Amino acid sequence: MNNIKCISFTLFYFLAFNPDLLGQKKEKIKYKADELEYLKIKKDPVRKLKYNVEFVQGKTTIKCDSAYYFNKKKIMEAYGNVTITDEDSLLITANKLVYNGNNKIANLTENVRYLKNNNILETNYLIYDLNKKVGSFKERGKLFNDKNILTSDYGKFYSDRNYSEFNKNVELVSPEYTLLSDTLEYNSNTKIAYTFGKTTIITKDSTILNAKGGEFITDIKFSEFDKSTIETNEYYLKADEIILNKNKDYYSATGNVKLISKLSNYVVMGSKGFYDKNKNITKIYENPLLKKIIPNDTFYLSSDTIIAFEHVNENYRKIVAFNDVKMIKENFEGKADSISYFIKDSLIYMYRDPIVWNNNNQISSDTISFIFFDNLIKKMILNKNSFIISTDTMNNYNQIKGRNMISYFDKNNFLKKIEVNGNGESIYFALNDTGSSIIGLNYMICSDMNISFENNEIKNITFYKNPNAKLIPPQEINDNDLFLNGFELREVERPILEEVVYYFRKKIYLPNEK
Repeated sequence: MNNIKCISFTLFYFLAFNPDLLGQKKEKIKYKADELEYLKIKKDPVRKLKYNVEFVQGKTTIKCDSAYYFNKKKIMEAYGNVTITDEDSLLITANKLVYNGNNKIANLTENVRYLKNNNILETNYLIYDLNKKVGSFKERGKLFNDKNILTSDYGKFYSDRNYSEFNKNVELVSPEYTLLSDTLEYNSNTKIAYTFGKTTIITKDSTILNAKGGEFITDIKFSEFDKSTIETNEYYLKADEIILNKNKDYYSATGNVKLISKLSNYVVMGSKGFYDKNKNITKIYENPLLKKIIPNDTFYLSSDTIIAFEHVNENYRKIVAFNDVKMIKENFEGKADSISYFIKDSLIYMYRDPIVWNNNNQISSDTISFIFFDNLIKKMILNKNSFIISTDTMNNYNQIKGRNMISYFDKNNFLKKIEVNGNGESIYFALNDTGSSIIGLNYMICSDMNISFENNEIKNITFYKNPNAKLIPPQEINDNDLFLNGFELREVERPILEEVVYYFRKKIYLPNEK
């Protein structure tokens, strides 16, 4: 082996660049260094360069502390303070490099840094194709700029297309959120990022989003997620698709929407919905259903639209439902055009033709309100045109009518007492001890009255303020005596559970409930 050693010189050497498989133009390589040593390894000429080493091929420049250049193979091994630059403002640094001059592919190892357009990639192993402007890493890499830090086990980026993809254990940390995913793809031109596989986003306000993939438009903070859930301190939202407009703090949900309130212990389900964080409201529409689990019972409510007003202050929490509202609870069914449910006070208001059925009682008024205590209906308030129809053992219709009424219930949701305030009027069929025959029909009218119940049957009636009563013997009862003015039996409208939850049973929301 012949050795030639030159000290403190600058040497320029030009080599012809062989065309690759794509038929690229020949490019020469020139190199220089402070020291050069000619070697032969297995009869192949080798150049050993030291101190201020520089290689130039086309518009690509490679610098390092020392290098071996394999002349026939057009391969360079570089060591110490390795840098690669080109015309695209690209800068790559590393401790080691293997560069193939035939295809212009660089393999960089140990403390690799890729810098372009204010983005920095750090890894211990990077393959970069200088012809195609494509880089990839197979050891965990970290990409960051002045705002975000992204790490993953594997990654690939296309410099000329401003496109990148990252795989396995992807983590993106920004000032506003942290994103975890299996795969992330990003186009810096369109500002659109895509995730594939399990995706989790945790925002700075502790909101957690889980999805099976999504689309993000980063410049307008717009995102779309598939098979996703969102969890905050106040609620849990699930849907087939969730769209987020971060600028407006607005979420829209489509397909099998399910909202669970952590603060108020209820569930709202439907086909579509949205959440407006600024207004603290959630709207569920298209076959919505509200479900509230209470001890030994479940409260169901369906309508065309349900709106939940959430707030950390319980005084502002309420639920509004409107258009064809139906409610079901043990021994209670009801319907109305709209309702308001004030959660703190456990108070429900029914508006526009409200009607309630309680066991064998039909209760109606211009407006009806419920007061709950310990998840039980304790009191019902009827305002204007109040009317109660009760069926006895002989299917007679006992009737109570008045301007306003207050009804009280026992722990079994049976009527315990009714207070009639103003324009009181009643029809009551007196039966024998066995309840098998009519003794007579009691017709009473007075301003106020109290009716007490036992086992859901009228036990006693007390009249106040100028009562007027008469007992009609059975043989003298005619059709005109049977009904008070305004009597309307509406049993056919009485909701049943199968009607209220049908859509959701069909969607396997409530598979085991009847």
